Parts: sequence; C-alpha cells; structure tokens
Amino acid sequence: PTPNPCGVCGHCEGIDKGADPDLIEMDAASNRRIEDVRELRENVAYAPMRARFKVYIIDEVHMMTKEAFNALLKTLEEPPRHVKFLLATTDPQKVPGTILSRCQILRLSPMSEPVITARLEYVFAQEKVQAEAGVSAEIARRARGGMRDALSMADQLLSLVGAAPKLADVERLAAEGGAELADTVLDALTRRDRAAVVQALPEGEGGEAEIVAALLDRLRAILLVGLLGRETPLVQLEADERAALLQRAAAITLPRLEAWIEELILARDRMARLPSHGRVVLEIALLDMARPESGMSLADIERRLLALEARLASGVSPAGSPGGVGAPLASSPVAAGAPLASSPVAAGAPLASSPVAAGAPLASSPAVRAPANDVIPRAPAAEPTRSVPRPSPVPAPSRASQPAPPSVATPPVPPVTPRSTPRIVEEDDAPSSRDDDEFERELARSPEAPRPRIAGNAGAWEMFLEALAKSSASLAETLRSRGKLVELANGRARIQLVNLRETERAAALDAQNLRRCSAVFTAVLGAPTQVELEDQALARKTRDAYTGKVAELFGGRIEDDA
Repeated sequence: PTPNPCGVCGHCEGIDKGADPDLIEMDAASNRRIEDVRELRENVAYAPMRARFKVYIIDEVHMMTKEAFNALLKTLEEPPRHVKFLLATTDPQKVPGTILSRCQILRLSPMSEPVITARLEYVFAQEKVQAEAGVSAEIARRARGGMRDALSMADQLLSLVGAAPKLADVERLAAEGGAELADTVLDALTRRDRAAVVQALPEGEGGEAEIVAALLDRLRAILLVGLLGRETPLVQLEADERAALLQRAAAITLPRLEAWIEELILARDRMARLPSHGRVVLEIALLDMARPESGMSLADIERRLLALEARLASGVSPAGSPGGVGAPLASSPVAAGAPLASSPVAAGAPLASSPVAAGAPLASSPAVRAPANDVIPRAPAAEPTRSVPRPSPVPAPSRASQPAPPSVATPPVPPVTPRSTPRIVEEDDAPSSRDDDEFERELARSPEAPRPRIAGNAGAWEMFLEALAKSSASLAETLRSRGKLVELANGRARIQLVNLRETERAAALDAQNLRRCSAVFTAVLGAPTQVELEDQALARKTRDAYTGKVAELFGGRIEDDA
C-alpha cells in the first residue's frame, strides 16, 4: 500500500479501466433493496482473485432501505479477513446509528479554490483550450470545493462556446452573476439604495437560489476577514481581494453582516417552499436588508424598549428637561423655597403645565418624596429632600396686581394606616405610575375596610390585569392576549400562556416579573397568593398527550421523577 500509486502496474491499470475483479463498486441509489444486499453477502465469502483484499465501495449508502441496512449489519460486524468496505455518502445523518457505530468515519474537506483552478488550467492546456484569464478561477469558485462539479461546468462551457471561453460566457452559463454581481448588490445594500438593489439583479427570472448562494459566500468571506483579519486561512483569496473585503467589513459593520446572513438563509428556505415566487422572495429580502434599521440587533432593540418602558412607567422625561433625570433639585419651584402660591400648581394652573410631567404621579418628581408606605423609591440623593404634601388648587390673584403670599394653608393630609399587603416594585426600583388619588385611597384603606366584590375567577383575573397594567402595561397586555387563569385556589394562581413570541416569553417568564405578578394578585385578593406561569409550548415538548390531558383536567404540577 502506498499513498502515491504507480499507475503502471496491473492493479493500477485494471482499476483505472474499471476492470479489476477485486474492486466492486455498488450504487446504493439503484441497488437499495434487501435482495441486492443478500447477493452482496453471498459474494463476500469468495476470496480475491488477484489482490490481497476484495474492496466493496457502496456509493450513496444513505439511500438503502431499513431492511437492507439490517441485512448488511451482520456482515459489517464480522466481515471476512479478506474484505474491506468503503461506504460513501453525502448525508451521514441518514445512516442508522448501528451502521455508523461500526465504521471509521472520515469526513472529506472541500478542495481549495487554488487547487481546483490549477487543475482546470492543466486540463485546458491538455485539451488545447484558450481560456480567458479568470475563467478557471470563476469555475472553481462556483464549484464550492468539488472537483467533479468544476469539471462538469468546464465541460458544459466548452460545449456552449467552443475552445475559447471568456469570463462573460461563464456568467452566461448559469443565472448567478458571480462575485461581480454579489459585490454590486452589496454596494447598493451598504448605501441603503433600495432602487439600486433591485436594478442590480438580472432581468430574467430564475437562478435566484444561485444568487443567494453567491451573496452568502461573499458575506461569509467578509465576516471572516472582519473578525479574524485578512491573513485568516479560512478565506482562500488573493491579497488584494482580502484587503477589499476588510474595507467592506468596516463599511458594513459586523452586526449588520450577521443580520444579512440570517435574512438570506431565511430567504433561501422560503424560496424552497415557494419555488414559483423565488424572484419576489429574493427582492423582498434584499429590500428589507436595505432598511436603515436592519443593522440593529434584537438585543439592542430589546434594551431600548425596556429602557423606554421603564422611563414611561416612572414618569421621567429625558435628561435635561424640567423634572427629568439629572435636573438640579433647586430648579424645582417647590424645593427652591419659592412661595407655594407662585408655583403653577398652587396658582390653579392645570397639572400639565407643572414642571412635573403631565399625568405622572407627584411621587415621581425628583423634588417630592412619596409617603413611607408607597412604592420603594430610588436610592436617596446626597442632599436629603423634604416631604411636601400635595396642595389643592387654590385660586390666587394675578401676580401683576398683588404680590404672592409667602405660604398658603393646605388642608391636612389624613394619616396613613400601614397595610400588610406587599408593595409592588418596578423593575428598576422606580416609583409606580398609578394615579395619585387612587393610590392614596388604596394606601389609606385599612385592612378592615371592605374590598370590592370579586365575581369568581373571571373577576379576579380582570382585577389582576387592571392592577398589573398600572405597574407594567406591556406585561399586562401580554398576559391578557396570551394567557388565561386556569386555577385559583389554596394561595396559588396558575396562568397558562400560549403562542408566545420569543421576546414575550423572555419577559413573561422573568423571575422579577413573576414576583411582581404574585405581589399584584396578593394585593387584589388580600391574601398571600403565589403566581405560576406555564408556557404551553415548552410543556408540549416534554408531555405526552395523556399527561397533558390529565394536567388539564385535574390541575396540579407534573414533575419528572428523573
């Protein structure tokens, strides 16, 4: 045995001509039945005629039937000493595990483009073909690591144009425009020029899958060069092309590259399901990639939404505006020691004209601290603030005609009775955005005061959603549209969630939001209540039909002993 056969001995010549009796090749795509395997098993027992071993090559072995695999299994387990089997396949995942476990698996790597290019140039020289510069490299790129595919395309090209092929003929051979078309489309996408993206595509329909494949190859090369540098061995291109790819990676940015690759993969899957609408699917995918917001990752979008939701829930306006975060405490008319009557609130002006944001509770202003039993505020500032009761609107004369009095008598605030119900805390420990009057009435209500009558589970569910919306509107809307209360007893509220999106699932099943739901249900019912959120999509993956039906009829929690 030698890695470099001589090519002149009897065995080498017989193998080259396909006439060696000890080398048997079997195509499993056409000989896939159990009868074919039985015939193979009968011939295995015979010794080789000339060589030391009898070699069986079974090509496309994954095409064999289950019965044929079972018949071949015993022979593979205990083969005769003079027999060698070579099983070739492009889909090893389709071969049964019982077969794979008895084989040595050798995964063949695709051939590099320079190797394929050199071989094609050698073939063209032997065949007296005068190919234009770049033809061999373009065929090698389209072959994607397969020498057989490269030779097949070269044969088709010579049959189409003769012995003098040009680079334009290679592009005409298939619908794919090659690297030039991919670069043109990527330039338009980088500029976000949607009209240029559509105009860059070929006029005739067909070959959309090849265009997507070319774009994916180009984007992968750009991504690898941008991540690993232009000296990475994973990209087999010339030095000038690597430098161009590095500049393109800096212009596109890596997050956008990843988003574009994912979008093209989805477009390829859609085209496989809708082959007659491949052009429309490709155009829509490219137009969506050309949107300015397509470069923003889902993590950035989620982070921005959470920050905006927290800001709206706390009633805080952007920094630098009146009442916003970071505004000096002395800039507030209340904290600066100014007469209360001169404040827009005391002068009878509507609350929306106050530096405090319109519709926000008084406790959310940075100059006023909520009562002790209110929502837990942020960490105290370096300089303590003083509590000021909310004044009632008092008519006051015009400031131009009469100076404002130094103070205005305000009605006394009724004492606040502490309650034993848990307090609802925002995710960022910001004050709640509930209405002031309603919130003060709830705080002033004593434990002995009668609560609103709850009409069964449906009434408790509605009251829970209404109370939850005051602290987290998005979570309440998710539970209203995707959830239902299936059990409410013994201090336990079980809520089933269906058809959740990924962002909704992450928010609904968050531990902090779960504690918030339990606190709201406890406040609504006046008794400690533990909320359990069940995602039905996750439950179906682990439950069989019978277990799921039992859980639906009798409730309770299904636990695996393992």
